[in-house]
Amino acid sequence: MKLKLIYTFLFLNAILTAVPAVSQGHLTLSIQPSDSIEFIRGADVSFLPQIEDLGGVYRVNGVPQDLLKIFKDNGLNYIRLKLWHTPSEDYNDLDHILEMAKRIEQQDMKFLLDFHYSDTWADPGKQNKPAAWAGLPFVVLQDSIYLYTKKVLRALYDQHTLPEMVQLGNEINPGILWNDGRVGGSFDNSGQWSNLGELLKQAVRGVRESCAAGDSVRILIHIANAADNGGCRWFYDRLIAQGVKFDIIGLSFYPWWHGTLNQVRANLNDLAGRYDKDIVIAETAYPWTMQWFDSRGNIVGSTNQLHAGYPATVDGQSAFLRDLIKIIKNVKNDKGIGVFYWEPEYISVQPTGSPWENCTLFDFSGNVLPTLDIFKEKPVEFTPVNVTIRLNTSTLADTLREHHFAQIRGQVDGTSIDNLPDGKRISWDSDSDLILKNIGGDYWEISFQMYPEDELSLKFWTGFNANTGTFQRLGWEGAITPFGEFTGNRRVFVAGVKDTVLSLQYFNSTSENKAQYWRPFESKEDSLTLYFRVNMLKAMTSGRFDPETNGPVSVRGDATLSGGALDWDISKVKLDRELFSVGNGSFWSGACRIAKNAVNTGDTLRYRFFIENHSQNGWESTVFRTFVYTHNLMENSSDTTLHWVYFPPGTTDIPALKSGLLPACPRILSNYPNPFNQSTRIRFILDSRQYIRISVLNILGTEINMLLDKVGDKGTHEVEWNGTDRDGKTQASGLYFIILKSEKTTKSIKIAMIK
Repeated sequence: MKLKLIYTFLFLNAILTAVPAVSQGHLTLSIQPSDSIEFIRGADVSFLPQIEDLGGVYRVNGVPQDLLKIFKDNGLNYIRLKLWHTPSEDYNDLDHILEMAKRIEQQDMKFLLDFHYSDTWADPGKQNKPAAWAGLPFVVLQDSIYLYTKKVLRALYDQHTLPEMVQLGNEINPGILWNDGRVGGSFDNSGQWSNLGELLKQAVRGVRESCAAGDSVRILIHIANAADNGGCRWFYDRLIAQGVKFDIIGLSFYPWWHGTLNQVRANLNDLAGRYDKDIVIAETAYPWTMQWFDSRGNIVGSTNQLHAGYPATVDGQSAFLRDLIKIIKNVKNDKGIGVFYWEPEYISVQPTGSPWENCTLFDFSGNVLPTLDIFKEKPVEFTPVNVTIRLNTSTLADTLREHHFAQIRGQVDGTSIDNLPDGKRISWDSDSDLILKNIGGDYWEISFQMYPEDELSLKFWTGFNANTGTFQRLGWEGAITPFGEFTGNRRVFVAGVKDTVLSLQYFNSTSENKAQYWRPFESKEDSLTLYFRVNMLKAMTSGRFDPETNGPVSVRGDATLSGGALDWDISKVKLDRELFSVGNGSFWSGACRIAKNAVNTGDTLRYRFFIENHSQNGWESTVFRTFVYTHNLMENSSDTTLHWVYFPPGTTDIPALKSGLLPACPRILSNYPNPFNQSTRIRFILDSRQYIRISVLNILGTEINMLLDKVGDKGTHEVEWNGTDRDGKTQASGLYFIILKSEKTTKSIKIAMIK
């Protein structure tokens, strides 16, 4: 099979070399690396020849079988072998590599060759030169690594077992071929990194020039500690800066040395985005027991070395491997391409024994463990879902405006960590990318992606900008009891399999613990809830309002267009003082419930704030405040928060307004054309010279454009709207409101735009 693929490659390569590039409309031939198609499920079995020579046997249901066939039958598709230059024992040498490569070929499996560039183990603790290269001048050392690499690949090619992948060095965090190619510690300088770069470039050259198919071999650069993001970035940043060309990042992960699965997940996702290279876990393992079979001490001999949540049992080993594969498979941008289990065949045979006997995939008698079934499982692939979170800051104890700042800070546990599927970073500090967008008044919203079953923990943070928090707790909201069975001071959401818009959440400014989905009022199906909020700070500082003497503050307004919930003569809605708010409790707020059947979409409610216990005139010096009953409010029964406003500091000469004694009003006439496509004209009539403001609101009640803001003369006037917002962006088809506000009143009409 492998021979046929190589010859196919050579044939197509000859065609592509002989035929010049063609333009559009002609057939384009390309060869996709096989690794990009099939997830790597591999094993390093470098001890196999020695174990077999000493009488080791592997069994399935008690029946002896060839190890590679067992692996093939259980879903493995890749074998990794280490190569030592001139080992003291007659193993891990080129002759054994050639024989093992033939066996790999017979099982139609793929092959990763691991150059140690040493006569013995090479790892982060030692990278000693082969004895044959000791004392060579650096220029000769470069030539040696080139010729040696080329010779090995040529020998494999000549017997039609060229590896699909080659690893240049083993766990080379500290470099290779000490001290010439050593880096890190006192060797962490530009000269040493240049040396390492030159040595690896010569090794790459040896692969590429070994044979006609040398360019088809994928090159892997391997370091230890897949849980160490800082260490990985330190190494690959500097290596890539040397111009070393390689295809795959290879990492080792052993929990007892390196860290946790969550740290691996975060690191792999960061490396995938940072370097845009495929990533493979080149070594991993986990114990299935803490018992031992021989007298040789085991590397994993204490329960303190285990990963939390994964006991040293067959089930624990299986869960660890399954979860690691899941993490790799779901690395962002599809850059996680596979895993190699290190020495799953390293059972104890005499006289050598095995310090790895409890980390194999076979029991002490060589019987296959159920863990091997994990490789037959199809790796779980998750499709990200879209999550929308909405926040209402009407309950924030400070003066947050639309141009200010709201942010989600927290963490995600599960398939994602730190970086969400869409690339957004989430953290408990100011670096979090989950910044909410103001969508009008006190409403804020953000959409992002999560993987199904991932758990998001969060708190809201608000500020006047990204660095200056609001009044209480330096921007943080107060204590929150999470929804459902969760515990802790946080909000929690677990992603499902469908896109989700979470229920509106309110910022908690109080010192009291609030439930995650608490509301400052009760919602009912047959009514709308308007939440009024006013800041009395200016009135307090001017001396007009003393909370202890003059309070409370109320809302009065049009009885007809509030279904009797408001009145110009009686204070039916009295607001409560927010004692924990900014300015020594300057905010007053409260809810007004209006029957749905009392109002219609497009109606405009007029209201004003009123000081209840004022010795003279309690009215605020504002002619009218207005509110439009939007389609979204009427049809979806959402709540409405009237964005907070300041109560003016001075008094007014305007008399208390009676519902039956309203002053004469300007008129706004129907627009033409209506519906319209490109533009429409709006006519209005003024009964006297006066200030006039005409604006456009979308169906959510958000002002998107201002058409007129000036003093107008008595008479009939006309203004045009071309269907854009204040930034000139064309709006979508739908209903809009034209609002005319004068010194005397506010009027509105509905218009329809069709594109």
